[in-house]
Amino acid sequence: MIEPGSSVAAVSVMDAVCTACPLLCDDIVPGRRQRACEFGAAAFVAADGGAVHDVPEATISHAATRARAARRVLVTGLVGATNEAILAACDLAETLGAAVDSGGPETARIAGPTIARIGAVTADWEELRDRADLVIFWFCDPATSHPRFIERFVAPPTGTGRSRRTVAVGPAAVLEPGSLHVHCQLPGDAAVVGARLLEAAIAGIDPGPAAADNVAAVATLSCAVSAAGCVALVAGHADDRVGIEPWAVASLVRRIAHVRPAFAVPLGAGITGHGAHAAGAAAICTWRYGAAGAIARADRGGAAFLPAEADAMRLVARGEVDCLIAVGGLPAPLDAAIGGHPDLDVIRIADPATLSAAPRRDAVREIHLPCASLFTRPSGTMLRGDGRRIVLGPETGGADSMAAVVARLHARVRDLPAPGGRP
Repeated sequence: MIEPGSSVAAVSVMDAVCTACPLLCDDIVPGRRQRACEFGAAAFVAADGGAVHDVPEATISHAATRARAARRVLVTGLVGATNEAILAACDLAETLGAAVDSGGPETARIAGPTIARIGAVTADWEELRDRADLVIFWFCDPATSHPRFIERFVAPPTGTGRSRRTVAVGPAAVLEPGSLHVHCQLPGDAAVVGARLLEAAIAGIDPGPAAADNVAAVATLSCAVSAAGCVALVAGHADDRVGIEPWAVASLVRRIAHVRPAFAVPLGAGITGHGAHAAGAAAICTWRYGAAGAIARADRGGAAFLPAEADAMRLVARGEVDCLIAVGGLPAPLDAAIGGHPDLDVIRIADPATLSAAPRRDAVREIHLPCASLFTRPSGTMLRGDGRRIVLGPETGGADSMAAVVARLHARVRDLPAPGGRP
């Protein structure tokens, strides 16, 4: 981290954006990487030396031929791509009649994304920083998953002049105990029960014997909410195949909002996830197809949303696709599933560091289309984890940007006839 009074703080250069996690920290001093966390600094180092040469037209044509000949294509990845690259990938998917899914957890849940079912009361991170005088870390540890979140949005003073109190609920203490921080220690599997009990306490409903093991934590939280002027509930990634935990958290925040200004701040997996841009992938897919992913066929006129059915993992595991186009990196479980299907054609469009980390497969079935790294050649835009648009660099980028490489592949696919008269 940079010291406020150091000479580096006064360097007159445009700050760089770190795309290692959904925080998209836009205050990184280029070259020296001051202000970057250890995870971000390591990502910058990994990207160094990954020179990219223009992808030969023959390689583009080979990839296009494989994609065009496939019976069913899956376009996935996306969460490491810019908005411009995701849009280009969606254009490609529509031409191929492909399925689209980023491989994230929400579209793999049986109930689908929480926001699609019951909505959500959320706010951006600056609103937490400026308004919330009570921050509840709900079964998450931003210090681990989003290394600079507390530094940038919780540690600064509120804009109202009120002291900010924090409460950590769950196994992780998050911060050192003190006069302004309390840890309500609950087991990791108590998130749903805790949310329902706190909701009952705020509503004045007697939860009965169910609250016996959690009475102290619920009382502490209820008192903290009563004393607060504005409440922010920070929630992390819920490892929940059904979607009950996100639903319980959303319901709790709505209940708190009936008695105090309140909002949720969903953080997601952060550095433990497989990309920094889940927000952008979800937003663009929702805008085009009406859902964040699990799109059975990319069609702006009426796409089918099939959660826990057309998600990337299930399509690959069931052998329902014979060509997969990965725009950016893939989650490890999906890469592992790909390894079980040696006849699956895989086209990877990513920077050299991501391509070199991909599992080794039969070269006949694997086509790599390298593009410039966002760490060394930033271009385009991304949405931060809370939806705020962040400019990385020139929107067009160079001929070797990810968006440009995807667009080249799409242009070549359009030039090829569809097999069997497929539209």
